Amino acid sequence: MQNLTVIFFSCQRLDLLYRSVKALNEINTYPVVDFIIVNDSGDKNIHEELKRSYKNATFVLNEENVGLIKSVDEGYKHIETEYFFHCEDDWVITKNGFIEKSLEIMENNPNIEEVFLADYNLMPLDEPLLMIGNTVYKIVSENYQKGLNGYNDFAWHGFTTACGLKRMSDYKKVAPYTDIPWQGTIWHREQAIGERYHDLGYRSACLMDDEYAVNIGYGRSEYVNGNEK
Repeated sequence: MQNLTVIFFSCQRLDLLYRSVKALNEINTYPVVDFIIVNDSGDKNIHEELKRSYKNATFVLNEENVGLIKSVDEGYKHIETEYFFHCEDDWVITKNGFIEKSLEIMENNPNIEEVFLADYNLMPLDEPLLMIGNTVYKIVSENYQKGLNGYNDFAWHGFTTACGLKRMSDYKKVAPYTDIPWQGTIWHREQAIGERYHDLGYRSACLMDDEYAVNIGYGRSEYVNGNEK
């Protein structure tokens, strides 16, 4: 059994964070050795409320809003395990077994950088249906959404900061994310990170026997126009 860290990222959506953490704690049965909350609000009142609510958590509480990607880099500095479950505050776990299934895929395929718990935003998935043990999955397709928002070189390879199981050793090969050149919107910044992983031969996988997470943050995005940090 692998040691596991869970890390949540939040900014100004405390109600969503509470729902997401509650669902994971109630549904997940895989042992967690450390629980980290990264809050990018810069709001001292929120920071204090988090400390009162989660007595045993490790906190990364930004004194000012630095943006998601820098928050990820700062949060990852506190992870001491090889495997970790990364989750933004608006993703709610709906079914147990996602850690076990994700681990089964990643331990058998070192080229899988992360495992999605659902087909986020109906992203294209490659055929065929794959199986390891009792775990059914597909590989996220390469080079899709090309030309999004007028950027002709846009090619998404499956990297996301939504929620999923990841490895620290994979992150260290491209870290820190903030040093990776990018231009455009916050979504192009994710694309630039994914391009680095893709260049190293990594792909993303998606669990297919069920949806293990749903988004509760539609209409409350922290990124209104995509030009935020």
